Amino acid sequence: MEIQQMRYFLAAARELNFTRAALKCNVTQPSLTRAIGLLEVELGGELFRRERNLTHLTDLGQRMLPLMRQCIDNADNAVRLAKAIRTSNVVRLSLALRDGIPLEPFLPHLLELARAFKEFDFKIWRGPPEELEADLKEGKVEILLGPKPEMGWDRYEYWPLFHCDYSIVMRHDHPLARKDQLGIDDLHRASLLHRPDCGVSTNLVAHLETAGVELQPPLEFAREDDLIAYLASSNASIAYLPRYSFLRSTLVRRGFVGPDCSFEMVATTVSGRQRGPALSLFLTQLRAADWTPKVA
Repeated sequence: MEIQQMRYFLAAARELNFTRAALKCNVTQPSLTRAIGLLEVELGGELFRRERNLTHLTDLGQRMLPLMRQCIDNADNAVRLAKAIRTSNVVRLSLALRDGIPLEPFLPHLLELARAFKEFDFKIWRGPPEELEADLKEGKVEILLGPKPEMGWDRYEYWPLFHCDYSIVMRHDHPLARKDQLGIDDLHRASLLHRPDCGVSTNLVAHLETAGVELQPPLEFAREDDLIAYLASSNASIAYLPRYSFLRSTLVRRGFVGPDCSFEMVATTVSGRQRGPALSLFLTQLRAADWTPKVA
């Protein structure tokens, strides 16, 4: 399947007339008809039904129409992006975030980069630590955000950002909110919201089970913002969240005497590699940032 065939198909679908479509594409009508015919052979069915002066899309043609539009749009975007890269108009940044670490604390700095550079293109990689560390070593990503990599490497450069500890979070009218500090026994029969991709949350649940604390069946969330939204609407649930989480005004934190799940949030890069303008500015922003927890 060729791009030009798809362009001919889209023109014919728009005009519903092969002669006019050929004029729009600046080709002869037999050439356009032949190209669409080859496309139909490849797809295994007719795309158009032509009845005298009436031409319309078949069911297959209707189904293929949005897909081919998307293919052409992607191809055109790729050409524009390649041209911008050749003319050095695009500033790129690729960063990795470990599973369980939200983007929100770093989002203001990415938005600042978008304002600083006319053409800013960034990509975010997610995954378990070992995969992201391999991506960083291979140069697929430029910076890794999270705890210090478990497997050391003499070319790593570490930029400590802030100490990240955890606390119990709940609505201000939750019964446990009356206490300033909670212990393991306070969580008996609690409704603990859980993120399976977050190692800290998983470790806490395992620790409580080992200690004989019986929890209600956990509610699981894939995204932290969804978890916080649910938490803000339910005065019967609690969550174990890091201090950099952006909380809503109806939520409160309480200290927790339990397993130490704190860690140092670190930006990790590779020494000896040339830093682009986006990475240089991003690192400067991170190191100068005020990481005081914010309330939404």
